[in-house]
Amino acid sequence: MKKIKVHIDPRGYNEKPSNKEIGGIKARLQKNTRPSLVTLEELVQKIETGHSISPGIMDGMSAKDWQEQQLFLVDIDNEEDGPILRVKDARAICRDNGLPLAFYYQTFSHTKEHPKFRLAFVMDKPITDEGMRKHIMETLANLFPQSDKSCVNADRIFHGTNKSAKLLNENARISCENIEGVSFPTHPEEHRSGHSSHMSGRSDPELDELVKNFDLFGYLKERNGAFRRTSKGVVFDDCEICRHHGNLMYVKETNTFCCRSKDVGGSIIDYLIHAEGLTKAQAIHKFKHELCAPAWKPPIPFEEVKLPPFPVEALPAPLCDWVQAVAENTETPVDMAAVCALASLSCAVQGKFKIFPKGGYGEPLNLYILIIANSGERKSPIVRLMTRPIYQYEDMENRRRKALMEVDLANLSIWKKQIDALERDGKAEEATKLRAQCRELEDKRMKPLRLIADDITPEALTSLLSENKGVLTIISTEGGLFDTLAGRYSNTVSIDTMLKAYSGDRIRVDRKGRESEVINDPALTMLLSAQDNVLEGLMRNDVFKSRGLNARILYCRPKSKMGTRHFDTPELSTEMEREYRELMHTLLQIPYPEGGAPKTISLSPKAYKRVDSFFDWLEPQLVDNLEHMDGWGAKFIGNTLRIAGLLHCAVNKHDSADIAVSLDTMNRAIKIGKYFMRHALCAYSIMGADKALRGAKQILKRLQGQDKRELTKYQIHRLCRGEFPRVEDTIPAIELLVEHGYLRERTYPAPTGGRPRANGYILNPLLFDK
Repeated sequence: MKKIKVHIDPRGYNEKPSNKEIGGIKARLQKNTRPSLVTLEELVQKIETGHSISPGIMDGMSAKDWQEQQLFLVDIDNEEDGPILRVKDARAICRDNGLPLAFYYQTFSHTKEHPKFRLAFVMDKPITDEGMRKHIMETLANLFPQSDKSCVNADRIFHGTNKSAKLLNENARISCENIEGVSFPTHPEEHRSGHSSHMSGRSDPELDELVKNFDLFGYLKERNGAFRRTSKGVVFDDCEICRHHGNLMYVKETNTFCCRSKDVGGSIIDYLIHAEGLTKAQAIHKFKHELCAPAWKPPIPFEEVKLPPFPVEALPAPLCDWVQAVAENTETPVDMAAVCALASLSCAVQGKFKIFPKGGYGEPLNLYILIIANSGERKSPIVRLMTRPIYQYEDMENRRRKALMEVDLANLSIWKKQIDALERDGKAEEATKLRAQCRELEDKRMKPLRLIADDITPEALTSLLSENKGVLTIISTEGGLFDTLAGRYSNTVSIDTMLKAYSGDRIRVDRKGRESEVINDPALTMLLSAQDNVLEGLMRNDVFKSRGLNARILYCRPKSKMGTRHFDTPELSTEMEREYRELMHTLLQIPYPEGGAPKTISLSPKAYKRVDSFFDWLEPQLVDNLEHMDGWGAKFIGNTLRIAGLLHCAVNKHDSADIAVSLDTMNRAIKIGKYFMRHALCAYSIMGADKALRGAKQILKRLQGQDKRELTKYQIHRLCRGEFPRVEDTIPAIELLVEHGYLRERTYPAPTGGRPRANGYILNPLLFDK
């Protein structure tokens, strides 16, 4: 993320500082505090916790000490008589003037009846010219009549807030060109050839270079047709400025034009102003973004999102080494083997331990994980390698149990025959006592160990959990389970067991003709791998979303290596495989609690402090960039604690309940947790949970079904009226289409004396002309 420099007061305030405190704040900010290099997200968090800032980078406390500035704040006080300006109106003004707003926040004095807030704009590069700084600040302040005009001072400081702060766009930037575009109406000066009007404003070296090298003669020839050469230059037969014959002249020496009838001339910028009726800002925009625009490139698919790889170094030995070896052997992203390792750990220790970060709050150690990968990504071989020790242990344990199971079954058979004999002899009381012993043995008898299930119905899942002392793992390389839960067989959504088994809530099922099934401390681990269409169905299922099934899942979307793989890959080390197998068998041999609660894992004081700060980092995001997936975000701390518990068990094994979780383990878990957060953001946005992306896809679908190659936003809205109630609702989606290269914005001429026509959008011919 791009960072900016700004002075930040190290001290935060819960209420507006008093007059006595303000002097101390100013001294700390501009005299005693070095500038901080921060992202906008970090800056907004500081402001929201009451820290004052100085946008100007200062070498002292007065305006003459100003050095540079990239952040510009407009203070909306609403003190003048007249209409109240609210945030939504201010944002509309910004949009209308092409000024992307980075963030805004309510001041200490803000009330609903008398709104007071600050608007934040970030320049594309630091401003070092004092005159330009003042011009930018005055332009922004004058754009909003309700603003405090004293905020133009170079040494102005702005206090933080105890109210709302909203980051709108981490990468929002404005330029000097944008500022010129919102200058108040003036009559453009007329210029003769050789005197370019774009030079009349402040110098823009980049624009000057573009104008100097632009093929103005070729452009005039394309627009005006036939010409003849003279001793002074080139004269065109037609002139689209004055509509008269022989009045348009091109001067090669200065690369300028002149319309003799209208007595105007200048550079390409001037030509656009006079030929198309554009304002100077509009002409500059068209010149830079249309006439000098690079060649069209294929649009960037929405699904191509850069995601971090799994931080495999956060896994303890021997997991880290084995995961890397499996990834190299199968030539697959390390993510798939890594999340399989976490699921395997969860399978081995779930139901045996619980992690308690503080009194009264605990998390079981089971996880729900979904790998999103297309067919052919070698999911099955990875799952097979990572789960092989679990199946081996299951077979070995069932061979050991076989003799004990046979003894119990033989005793039950003998007792049942004795019960029949006693009932025939009329000895009902003795038969009743023996029947009670039978039931007790039936409940306690040795049964086959079942650790993993594959494709399973909700009813069978509940029964299998009940038979398996409430502990089970579902591992499947397909996503059919979600179809089953959604009612593929019963036409009824059935996810109660999935919801309760994640949290460890008591499950009780009463069915006609059968005994009730009661599971006191269920623990279910799930590892599924599926393609995008399965994820899309999961995200669009209203019942799954409303009841929180989606929010319980950790998402993994590894980057495909297909197309770059090799046949000859490194052999798997038998020593690494042995170490991994021994670790898993050691964890699997830890006994389940007999009739009691799982053993408790606690945090060390340093680990507790780390979780506390991690919580403070996360909480503001639940109403900001995680707002559209707040259910998932609310469970994020819990899932991170579960990961910490699993890593802790991998290190300490049988002694896990006797040793507190270390700071190192907690840091590793947080690192893995943040990986899952990035992938969850991708899963939620790609599959339509993000409103702007969903709207962009809807617009794209409509655009592909029509013939026009240039439309305004109003025309786009008419095409998609069913999806967007208002024209304004299309703007975020259109901006996303522009960002990804599906559309390119263009400027239309303004009618004389009227308001400029709304911008239009050109469709990418590489896609739409196919």
